[in-house]
Amino acid sequence: MKLNRFILLAVLMPLLLGGCGGKEPVPELPPPVSPEEVDPPSGGGTEEGGSGKEVTPLGEGWTAKQIEEGIIYYAFNGTDEITGKHQEAFAVDIDLSNPNYQIKYVYKNPRVTTSSAFRSDPKAIAAINANYEIGSIYFRLNGAEIYGLPNTTIGDTGIPNWKSEAAFAITGDRSVKFLWAGSQKKGEVTVPQQRDYYKSLSVTEYPSFMTSAPMLIDNFVKVGESFADYNKTLPSSLSSEDPDKHQRTLHPRTAVALTEKNHLIFFVVDGRIKSKGMSARQLTRFLVKWFNPQYALNLDGGGSTTMCVKGEGDSYSHVVNYPCSENTNYDHTGERSRDVFLMVVKK
Repeated sequence: MKLNRFILLAVLMPLLLGGCGGKEPVPELPPPVSPEEVDPPSGGGTEEGGSGKEVTPLGEGWTAKQIEEGIIYYAFNGTDEITGKHQEAFAVDIDLSNPNYQIKYVYKNPRVTTSSAFRSDPKAIAAINANYEIGSIYFRLNGAEIYGLPNTTIGDTGIPNWKSEAAFAITGDRSVKFLWAGSQKKGEVTVPQQRDYYKSLSVTEYPSFMTSAPMLIDNFVKVGESFADYNKTLPSSLSSEDPDKHQRTLHPRTAVALTEKNHLIFFVVDGRIKSKGMSARQLTRFLVKWFNPQYALNLDGGGSTTMCVKGEGDSYSHVVNYPCSENTNYDHTGERSRDVFLMVVKK
């Protein structure tokens, strides 16, 4: 009888604690039942990208729709060969050569949901969530420092802050750049050195940028495959904010990427409800296989992962994926409020 009560408590505890939970000021703790990555027995992950290789994400499981001239919305629903699991992923491909659009950061204080930020701009075409907790990032907007990478550790965990190794910079209406300060996790730099690097960047050259981690693809090199150590055994007591555990575990993910042909990619993959989510390594391989970007950066994921596309998904919110922050229903609600968003808008 005591054993039965213990099993029942173990099953109910994640529900009593609120599923995906809230985030600020304490960083997100993923559900304890989230599986770690296990490579499929055969198949996916064998596609190789590189300069000169053009990839169009079409085929079984994929749908494509032109939202505007130069902007294509992609959705994937099926068993992915790389993970060997059912996945639901969504992407917006923006041709940056088209003069009709602008890429911008949107900052909201107090925080709002991605769909609220999206609906606040009548010219918005697509948007994704962007930032980790504000204590872990550097964020500059139109020349002004909003967050100065204040914390050397993540919340009150005592874990060194690994979440600002790289940055996505918007240097003009349709010009962007990926910056890499070096990895604190790998001992290349310290957090103060990262902070000094970002502060030193020219305001004229880099008026708006936000830091994040891990870098997934750097000039076609799949650095996201090796950010986490997949060879060591992780103790069950290890904090979920440990970088290896955080990036090995299957989570909803958000990313921004840039192709050699100057197409910007907004990308999200769901998890924790029907879609299983991905590790950083799997996300890297998935992006290479289906988009072959020259650069890609992982953004905040988990319950924050949200994408809005004009005229798609929910008729009111325009959310196309299935956020998991506030509920576990298979619908477009359950968004988490955030501070910073990436958006493409009509000029």
